Amino acid sequence: MNTNIYYQVETKYWRRDVPDVHDEFQDAIPTFFDVAETNTIFKNGSPLAARAAAFNHYFSVLEVLYQGLGKEQTSDAQARIDLQRYLDSGNAIELGGKGARFKSSPDHDKGIEIYMVIENPLEKAPEKILIHGIRYLEYGDRFDAGIQESLEGLLKEYSYYEQYGYALNENREDLNLEAIGGEKVSIIKTPFNWMQLTIDYIGLDLFEVW
Repeated sequence: MNTNIYYQVETKYWRRDVPDVHDEFQDAIPTFFDVAETNTIFKNGSPLAARAAAFNHYFSVLEVLYQGLGKEQTSDAQARIDLQRYLDSGNAIELGGKGARFKSSPDHDKGIEIYMVIENPLEKAPEKILIHGIRYLEYGDRFDAGIQESLEGLLKEYSYYEQYGYALNENREDLNLEAIGGEKVSIIKTPFNWMQLTIDYIGLDLFEVW
């Protein structure tokens, strides 16, 4: 069975500040041309090389966006806050009551994300697994569920590499996630500081819904 592994970087964000459609004095509306959307695929005989190329492209996108902000990126955690400028149009409507707030927003599809893609001849469609990315956040003071999904994706990614016998060597990273409801696991290294996450969210069971 010839299983193909490659990587894909998807972006969808606002090119500029867009009008507030809920402002009765505003007669302009966001258009298709206000949105930047790309889908870039990275393939290589070595999936690890394709992965490295995908991360390089991801950071080149972030670099351009930060140039637009007139500042430099300091950390992944800060980027999740800074880049909401490109992901949040400000056109969300808050719904629900106390303790159960949520937003209806046109921006839930906005983000800059890296996916591992597995093409299996026995499956009709490729399997896409999120391994890293920044998405639109409804509330900046809430835990970013995309981090949880990325970690789950990294665990799946590692299991695929093990299953197909790829040597990881120095690309392997061992994590102890017991403090956040997980266990001792291994992933392929990313720029995200997962051990800092266990410190920041100690006592929170991130694996509860998996």
